[in-house]
Amino acid sequence: MIPKKSFTALLSTCCVALWAVSAGNASATESWQNTNVTVGYTTQSKFDPVFGTGTEDEKLTTVRLEHFGVHEYGDNYFFIDTYHGKDVGNYLGDGAGSFGVDTSNQYFGVWNPRLSLSKISGANLSFGIVKDVNLAARLERGAYANFRADNFGIALDLDVPGFSFFETDFYARRARFTGDGGDAVNTLFWRTFAILPFEVGGFQFTWSPLLLVNFNNEDRGTTVFVQPDLWLKINSHFDIGYRHEYARYKRTDAEAGGSYSRHMPTLQVRWNF
Repeated sequence: MIPKKSFTALLSTCCVALWAVSAGNASATESWQNTNVTVGYTTQSKFDPVFGTGTEDEKLTTVRLEHFGVHEYGDNYFFIDTYHGKDVGNYLGDGAGSFGVDTSNQYFGVWNPRLSLSKISGANLSFGIVKDVNLAARLERGAYANFRADNFGIALDLDVPGFSFFETDFYARRARFTGDGGDAVNTLFWRTFAILPFEVGGFQFTWSPLLLVNFNNEDRGTTVFVQPDLWLKINSHFDIGYRHEYARYKRTDAEAGGSYSRHMPTLQVRWNF
C-alpha cells in the first residue's frame, strides 16, 4: 500500500507537470499516427468480478477504437472498448454500473499520454537497454462498477533486439469503484507492452503482448492480466488476429476465498484508417 500523503504529493506533482507541458504546447501536431477499429468475438467470456466482461452465455463481442500518435514532446495513446453480450458483467447481479443491471453493454476506456524527458530537455537520457525515459499517465474509466483509476509514473522505452517497440511502465495507482466503501485503493501498478514484427512464408505477422500487474491490492491480492495479440496483415488497411487473454488474482473471503483465473480466446479483425 502507498501512504496517502505520499501518493497525494506524487499525484499533484505529476498532474502539474503534465498540465504545464500540455497546455504550453497545445498546438503540437502528431508527426506519425495510427487509428484503427477492432472487432473481436469469443464464446468463452467467463464471469469476472474484476474486469466485468463475463456474460451469461459466455458469448462476447468487443469493439475497440484505438489511436496512437507521436509528437515533438512525446506520444499519445487511447482506446475505448465497448462490450456487447447477454447480461455482460452483471448476470450474477453484483456488478451494476452506469448501465444498471441486466445490461447488454459495458464500456472501458484508457488515455495514456507520455512526455519524453529527452525530447523536452534535449539531453541524451539513454543508458544500457533504456532508450528514453518518459513522464507518463494512465487514466482509466469503465461503466462496470462505475470504475475509475488514475495512474502516474515513469515509462521506459527499451531497446530489445527484434522488437520494433518495447515499453515498461511503473505507476502509483489510485482506483475507485462501486463497493469500495468510500475509500480509494492505492497500489503500485506495472505495465509492459511490446511489438514484434516477423515474417513466415512471405506473410507478415505482428505479435504484441500486454502485461498488467496490480501489486498489493488489499481487496484481491496481486492481480495479473496478460493479453497477447497475434496479427496477420492482409493489406495496408486490414489485419486478422487472435487474442488469448489471461487473468488471475487471489479472491477474498467475501468472494468465496481461494484464487481466481480465466482464459479467453478471441478472434479479431482490424481496420487501420
